[in-house]
Amino acid sequence: MLGTRISDTLTLQRDCLFWMKGVDMIRIRRVKTKTFKNPVSAELVALIRKAIQYTEEQYGETVYIFVDERNTRRPLQYTTIKHKVLGLIQREDLRDDEGKNFRFETHMFWRSYGVKLTELHLDDWTIAKLLGHKGVNAVMHYRKMGNQILADETQKAREAQTRILLANLEGWGEDYEQMR
Repeated sequence: MLGTRISDTLTLQRDCLFWMKGVDMIRIRRVKTKTFKNPVSAELVALIRKAIQYTEEQYGETVYIFVDERNTRRPLQYTTIKHKVLGLIQREDLRDDEGKNFRFETHMFWRSYGVKLTELHLDDWTIAKLLGHKGVNAVMHYRKMGNQILADETQKAREAQTRILLANLEGWGEDYEQMR
């Protein structure tokens, strides 16, 4: 929902939400690069506020929203999440369509967000900005649309082709009538 790396999400600070010109915004202090700001939906604001409330109830006032249970001055670590999720996968014997145990790779969420942005037909500079990239070079990795989007987007063109074919079937005989 944020379009961030897991490390950036885990280091969100309690003061990350703010308003700018009547729009809900989030401040993301990137671990690998610089701080940037993005607009966010009301649903995401509500979710983050709920996470802040939960952390305050469990651990008191902290800098980070997601904290290490053993040392609440530190953000929750990716390895802790990975260990818990992999344990759940093993315990519940969760498998993919090929019968293999599920894997846990958080970067897939970032890629998924990038693909969704391309499906919204945003330009490369906007996608790069929303993903926190400095330039547009990496955007090519997200320029992959799903089959349903492609089908939906080409439906009008396919319907026009069908109309043309049907209009031109006149006089071709009974063998071609089955196409109608």
